[in-house]
Amino acid sequence: MATGPDGAGSGRAAGPVTTATPATGAPGGETPRRRQRLVAGARRHWLFGLLFTVGGGLRLLLLYAYRPAFEFSGDSYAYLTLARMHQPDPMRPAGYPTLLGLLAHTDRLAVVPLVQHLAGLGIGVALYALLLRRRIHPAVAALAAAPVLLDAYQLDIEHFVMAETLFLALLVGALVALLWSPRPAPLACAAAGGLLAAAGLTRTLGVALGVLALGYLAIRRLGWLRLAAFALLFAAPLAAYASWYHSYHGQYALSGGDDAWLYGRVAPIADCAQLSLSPEQRILCSPHPPRDRPGPNYYVWADTSPRFQLTGTEDHRNELLGDFARQVIRHQPLDYARMVLAEVGHYFVPGRHTGYRDWPDGAWRFPDADTPHYFHISEPLLDFQEGHPARVVHEPAAGLLRGYQGFAYTPGPLLAVLVVLALTAVGLGLPRPRRPWPRQLWPRRPAAVDPPAETATDPPADAAAGAPADGRADAAVSMDARGTPPDPAPAGQAAGARSRGRWPRRAGRLARPAIQEPVLAERRRLGADCALLVALGLAVLVVPSATVCFDYRYMLPVLVLFPPAAALATRQFRLSDHGRAARR
Repeated sequence: MATGPDGAGSGRAAGPVTTATPATGAPGGETPRRRQRLVAGARRHWLFGLLFTVGGGLRLLLLYAYRPAFEFSGDSYAYLTLARMHQPDPMRPAGYPTLLGLLAHTDRLAVVPLVQHLAGLGIGVALYALLLRRRIHPAVAALAAAPVLLDAYQLDIEHFVMAETLFLALLVGALVALLWSPRPAPLACAAAGGLLAAAGLTRTLGVALGVLALGYLAIRRLGWLRLAAFALLFAAPLAAYASWYHSYHGQYALSGGDDAWLYGRVAPIADCAQLSLSPEQRILCSPHPPRDRPGPNYYVWADTSPRFQLTGTEDHRNELLGDFARQVIRHQPLDYARMVLAEVGHYFVPGRHTGYRDWPDGAWRFPDADTPHYFHISEPLLDFQEGHPARVVHEPAAGLLRGYQGFAYTPGPLLAVLVVLALTAVGLGLPRPRRPWPRQLWPRRPAAVDPPAETATDPPADAAAGAPADGRADAAVSMDARGTPPDPAPAGQAAGARSRGRWPRRAGRLARPAIQEPVLAERRRLGADCALLVALGLAVLVVPSATVCFDYRYMLPVLVLFPPAAALATRQFRLSDHGRAARR
């Protein structure tokens, strides 16, 4: 027994006593606790771990089955050529060629799909971590990350020498920076702006998404510093690149060819009888009725397209094409809107099918020996040194992937359901206006029961209610001196009012628990976040449908937008249920 300074026994040990666990010998049993945490973590994240493992296994199988990479003979050739050049291309921005220039130091084309498959897995991890941070149930968060991990079309596009995977990674990075914290730091906003600028330099669609993200920050009222940080880091790289582009091509832009693409988009519906065209522009009119005309790609790329019959400088031809397209949109707005809406709706229908005006779905399927030439994916491969490496296909692994793609894709109707869930969450997150009820809908009945007699020791009823002693209690209850409703009357006073034949005005509507304001703030934030994700996803579908053509490749970014939005909606529904329970 230890003794104190005065020699008296204290009854406790003189110093801390550490005990060793017999099984491990670690002080305090740290190893068993660590093991328990690992087991608990495995139980919590088992579904995502399973999906991640399957996604990784599919990517390894793809790297083995098709070597060294897939190439789309138009875009992939251009990107690989631009990786060795040091000037802006008239048609494609320099974001993806910059990445290829870095990977070119390996001298191995197979590195490109390897890096992109790793990026696809990283995107899934980032989405899962973001949703867990937002208090989404682990199973729901795992299901929201499943499309990008398992969708066969996503796996296919990651294997291409194409800009889509880089664009997707930059977009998800920006979303994580914006949505991670309730009030993102100025540095996070600046990072999001920079990432979206890089996305805009990878695919010009990123510029439209950056503008929507800027509107999101403005609507959330996060402060001028955060708004300015985002806008500066978003605009500066784009302005610098536009100036560089101008030094070579004479105009401030990120890429060219917009007039040709827009002409191809509207040519199938153009009614030249409604247009005011110059003799030169009459060449651009098709002699065939609209139902017999080919799709946009014919008018943009085919050698027999009317646009290649124009003469003059390139700027002059682009001016004629742009004016023709704008006249069609201006004079045939209903035809144009109907065409765009039909293309957007096509993404939400069941199955995978394309018409004669759409880009064929087979271009984004795992190829076999009978792949048609017009899919543009069976041309000889091109590597970093302009060589032509051999294309190697291992069966039956390739056959397994082709069979997998027959059913493993995100259905269009499911995407539509996810959008509806997210929009419902947006509505639940909108602030409710506080409108007082009419002061008196009908004459108040006289008191049926007199209040109990007060004793000398009890305070007057009016004083207990916090109202003036001159009988103006109703005025005190309805509005305080600042013009805001006061706290509701206590339960006892409400019961007394009911016993006298009247009900305290708005007592039930004004009762708010102390925790309700943080809950309301989170609900509004969830509504704004769902609105951002849905707006970005719809922009991803609408912009190509309005300016290029229908192509299932263009819908892949919604796999990282609509599912997380629906996952956040589940949190909104849960908070809404708690709010209704509290009001009851």
